[in-house]
Amino acid sequence: MAFSLADLMDVVHKHNRNPTPKPMLVDEVDRLRVRKYRDPQNSETVALPESLKALLAYDCQLTSPYGQRVLESVLNAIDEHGVLLSDSLDEEAYYMNGLDMTGLDFEELMPVWNNDPRLPALIRLCHPGDQQVFIYVTERDEQGKYPVVRFEGKENELWLAESSLIEYLQGIFTGGKESHDEWQHQQALNESRDGALLELEYIHEDLYARLEGCPD
Repeated sequence: MAFSLADLMDVVHKHNRNPTPKPMLVDEVDRLRVRKYRDPQNSETVALPESLKALLAYDCQLTSPYGQRVLESVLNAIDEHGVLLSDSLDEEAYYMNGLDMTGLDFEELMPVWNNDPRLPALIRLCHPGDQQVFIYVTERDEQGKYPVVRFEGKENELWLAESSLIEYLQGIFTGGKESHDEWQHQQALNESRDGALLELEYIHEDLYARLEGCPD
């Protein structure tokens, strides 16, 4: 049986630990856009995933069973024009690789992560664990969904983890990961479509040259 956005909202309503939901006004939700690319110089924007719009309209302070305010980073990323600005992986890669022990400041080593202009924007979600979780702004599917990626800083690895925000939050709010045919099908489509972009997700090739002469 398919698991829809309506099904997710039922689950979220049941398990939301925020006793007093704080909805964003519908007009405010409707005006929101998100950067398409990670490159801060590229201001092109696209539509938000429908699931994220529904969640913001329900409760901006949506709180998971683990105590995280799931959308806190989303709200912090909205600029004065109603645009969600992309997050980046530079800071995570800097600290997880111990680069703060080199004697060089974060700004001196930028960019730490590959800064190819084709890389899609990242919308950070507050996740209960060591991994970093993002909506990966590639292309919306037929239901208006983007894939979700996870980043493991110690391994410098980013991968497509869930087919959409719906699949990700179902696992977070129920405490158990379900398997649905439509999710598996969409995941396969996402991997085929976005595989070339994932191959661009790596430590910047010039970083090691900048580290020459630094203490181990």
